[in-house]
Amino acid sequence: MKCPGCDYELWNLKAGPCPECGRPFKPSKFDFLPNAVKFCCPRCTQPYYGTSENGQLVPDEFDCVSCGLHVKVDDMLLLPADALGSRAPTRAMNPWLDESRSTNRKYFSALGMSIGQPGKMLEATPAIGSVGPATTFALLNFVVAGLLTLALAVVLAFTGGGLGPMVFLSVVSLLLPAAYMLLWVVCTHGLLKLFRQSTPEGIPRTYQALAFSSGGYLLSLVPCFGFFLGFAAWSVCAPFAVKAAHGAKAWPVALATLAFPGLTVLGVVGLYASFFVGAAAAGSFSSPVPPPGWAQGSGLNPGVVAVVDELRQRVHYGAPPTHGAILLDPSAGVTHQVFAEASSPDVAIGPHTANSLEQMDRFARDSAIAAITATWPADVTAHRVGRLIFTHHGIKSGDDPQLALMVVVPSTPGGTWYTIQMSGWSSSSALPAFWTVTENTKRAAAGLAPLPDLNTMASGTGPWTAADGKAPASTGGP
Repeated sequence: MKCPGCDYELWNLKAGPCPECGRPFKPSKFDFLPNAVKFCCPRCTQPYYGTSENGQLVPDEFDCVSCGLHVKVDDMLLLPADALGSRAPTRAMNPWLDESRSTNRKYFSALGMSIGQPGKMLEATPAIGSVGPATTFALLNFVVAGLLTLALAVVLAFTGGGLGPMVFLSVVSLLLPAAYMLLWVVCTHGLLKLFRQSTPEGIPRTYQALAFSSGGYLLSLVPCFGFFLGFAAWSVCAPFAVKAAHGAKAWPVALATLAFPGLTVLGVVGLYASFFVGAAAAGSFSSPVPPPGWAQGSGLNPGVVAVVDELRQRVHYGAPPTHGAILLDPSAGVTHQVFAEASSPDVAIGPHTANSLEQMDRFARDSAIAAITATWPADVTAHRVGRLIFTHHGIKSGDDPQLALMVVVPSTPGGTWYTIQMSGWSSSSALPAFWTVTENTKRAAAGLAPLPDLNTMASGTGPWTAADGKAPASTGGP
C-alpha cells in the first residue's frame, strides 16, 4: 500500500497524512486482493482479513472480538497477509508503470484501463515521478491514432507528392493533439483553482490525468469521423481521471475539464456556420452562374466548358482557384489535353507538366500546385496555363458580371478567341485591338488592377502582376 502522492509505503500506519509528502490517506480508499491484507485492531493488534471484492473488511466497523474496542477500517493498522509471499497485495496499479510486464502488455493493459477505468488509473499512479511516463503514453496514443494519416503520407511520398506532404502530415498528426492537450491542461487547472478546488500536487497532476486518459483518442482510427470520435471519447474519460487525481468535487471537475473541449466545439461550429452563411449571402446578393447548357453551340471543347463551370462556381462562392491547374479533374473530363496547344500537347506547369499533375491523386496535385503558387507575388492579376489565360484574380462574387474570368486562346492559328465572363461569353476570330482597354476600364471601375496586353502573355511566361498592366487613359471629369 503506497501513498498516491509519493509512493511511500503506508503499511502499519493509521489514516492521516503521509509521513513523506503529507498527503492525507485512508485505508478504505485502497483496493486490495481478497484476503491479502491484515486489518489489525489499533489496541490489541487482533488481525482481520478483507473478504470483499476489493479486499476491504465487511462490515467496515465493528467491536473487536479480542478487546471489545469499537473500530472502523480507517482506525486500523494494515499489513500484508503472512501467506501472501512475494505477491503484491494491492489490486490497483497503473499497468504503464509496471516494469514486470512486457511493453506490449503494459500498453494494451494501460489502454484498457485508460478507457474503462480512468479514475482507477490515476488513483494507482503516484503523483511524483509519473509525468515522464504519462507523456510517453500520450504520445504513443497520438502516433497510433495517426496511423491512417501517416499511411496516407507515405503513399503520397511514393506517388509523386514528394516528402513535403509526408513530413507535414506526420508532424500534424503528432503535434496537433499534443498542443491541444497542453492547452487543455492549462485551462482545466486554471478553472479548478478558480473554483477553489484543492490541487495539492499542482498542475503536473492535472497533466498526468489528461495524458493517462488519452486512450480514447485511438477512436481517431475510425475512417471519416474518427478524428471527432477520438476527441469526444477522450473528453468523456478525462473528468474521471482529473477527479481521482485531485480528489475534488464532481461538478467543478466536470465544468473545468469539459470547458476547453466545449469551447473548441463551439469554435469549429462557428467557423463552419460563418462559411455557410457567407456562402449563402454570396449566393443571395450576386449574379447567378449560368445554368448548364450555356455553351451549347459555342464550339467550346467540353473539357474547357467543365473548367469554366468550376471556375465560375468557385468565384461565385468566394473560393477562387489560385492556379488554373487546380481545376484538373479527369473524372469531370478536365484532362491535361484541355490545356494543350498546337505546339505543345503537354504544357509545362512549374517543374511539372499537365499530364504528370493529372496522374497524381487530388491531395498530391494540390500540394504540388501550392508549392508553385507559394513563389508567386501577392498581386497576381493573370496567369496562363497552355491555351487558357486566367484573369479571375481579385474578382469577387457580386462584381460586374461582364468582367473577364478567363480567355481561351485558339489552339490553331486563325482559330476562335473566347472571353469567358461570369454571366456569359463572347467570341471573335481575332482578339480586338481595343479588348485590353475595354476590359481594364471595367476592372478600374471594380477597383481591380489592370491587365497587360493579352498578346504579350506568351505561354510559359508569367504570372503577371499589377505592375505589368496598362491602366486605361483618364476620361477626365466635370
